[in-house]
Amino acid sequence: MAKFSRFLLPVLGGIVLNLAFAPYRLSLIAWFAFIPLFFSLRDGEYSFIKGFLMGLAFYGSLLFWIPFSNAGSEVVPQMIAGYILLLIYLSSYFGFSALLYRKLKGLNRIYLFPVVFSGLEFIRSLSSVFGFPWGSLGYSQTNLTCFVQIASFGGVPLVSFWVVSINILIYILIEEYIIRNNSPRRIYLYLLGVMVLFPLLYSGVVVLKGYRSSGEITATVLQPNILPDEKRLGSRRERMEVIRKAILNSPKSDIYILPETASPRSIIKNESTKRFFQELAAEQDALIVTGMPDFEIKKGKICHYNAAGLIDSAGSRGIYRKMFLVPFVERFPYDDVIPIFKKIELGQGHFTPGQLFPVFDAECGKFSVFICYEAIFPQLIRKFVQKDADFLVNITEDSWFGKTNAPYQHAEMAIFRCIEYRRPLLRSANTGVSLIVDPFGRTMKETDIFKEARISATIPLVKGLTVYSRIGDTSGWLFLLFVVGLIFFKRDLDD
Repeated sequence: MAKFSRFLLPVLGGIVLNLAFAPYRLSLIAWFAFIPLFFSLRDGEYSFIKGFLMGLAFYGSLLFWIPFSNAGSEVVPQMIAGYILLLIYLSSYFGFSALLYRKLKGLNRIYLFPVVFSGLEFIRSLSSVFGFPWGSLGYSQTNLTCFVQIASFGGVPLVSFWVVSINILIYILIEEYIIRNNSPRRIYLYLLGVMVLFPLLYSGVVVLKGYRSSGEITATVLQPNILPDEKRLGSRRERMEVIRKAILNSPKSDIYILPETASPRSIIKNESTKRFFQELAAEQDALIVTGMPDFEIKKGKICHYNAAGLIDSAGSRGIYRKMFLVPFVERFPYDDVIPIFKKIELGQGHFTPGQLFPVFDAECGKFSVFICYEAIFPQLIRKFVQKDADFLVNITEDSWFGKTNAPYQHAEMAIFRCIEYRRPLLRSANTGVSLIVDPFGRTMKETDIFKEARISATIPLVKGLTVYSRIGDTSGWLFLLFVVGLIFFKRDLDD
């Protein structure tokens, strides 16, 4: 029974860890969620399995929404199969972390486990095709803005390292003081104090210091709440009328943000659509950002894009074409390199990834747009910030998630970009969650899901670069380098 309970402990930790993420946002739970796993690993047996079980319990509860997404009944088998494969893939990272924990235990260096976990987790953020950083531990702390301004140094990897460090230090103190009945070394108490107090004090200083701003603008984020079936089968004229009324009934603003694929046609290629938005922009004397389909002909072949366009009363001001496409949904990976992949049909779209990193230079300030899934890849947003974007715009179509936890988790990750880069965010989601977020990651305005809504606020135009903007994922690479070194480190260990 005692051995069986040691397999239950990591499962308990995984389920509890899920509560630290949106929509529950019980962030402090993450500070203790790994302790059951550490206790289960005390016997040194079945390390990979125990870590895998924690990952399975965590991701199984965090991502339960995948099979229930509103993707259509015809692709449900593929969604279920994808869910199972994804759980196996993601849980393996926890399993390998536990294996390396065992090696550190043999070296009497378990306090280095936070480096291992963060390094392995970092691997998942390196590719938009085979990576999937959804559920990275650092995101569990998004709403603790009084602690996580340290993300402006090292992004999600640094915050993940910080959370696991608190876990391991608490575990060491419990093991020494309660289980072994020893007086714990003071260094661990001091380190735990530093781990809690330094981020708190630093965050306080950063918020108090503020940011360098060149001015401010008034923005309105629109949430039309047009359901997928209405988009596919409904009248385009009725859809455009919903948009027209939404903008005309909104407060006067410098810029209006519409969600992904809000426009049924390209404002670049389709003259009537372009004219529609021009007239709206002229009536409101403002800029409009809208998601839209776009296309171009290359070498005799038509390329379809998921795009966003900026327009004013004079016409189109620029376009952004989504670069990080959702694998197996918007595109089969590498179908442009391996032609046979184009013949595989899993219900996916056939979009082409964009190539450029535009920053829209408008009268109201400089900004960049990123679309949907791209919000979870900080390296993409870093390119925009380095090119002097004053604020960020995220547009998305999250109705596919249904009334699950996914829209809240997706928004949670987008908010983290504000903390890393010290930029405000305007987020328009067709069915929610839409947000206006300040440069410290504090939500100014937020909508409910599956309700038509509009939110307005005045946001600053922020200048300057954070450390993370300059050095990127240096901390993540250092953590990963340590992992590689540990894997190849040879020494006879007692089992």
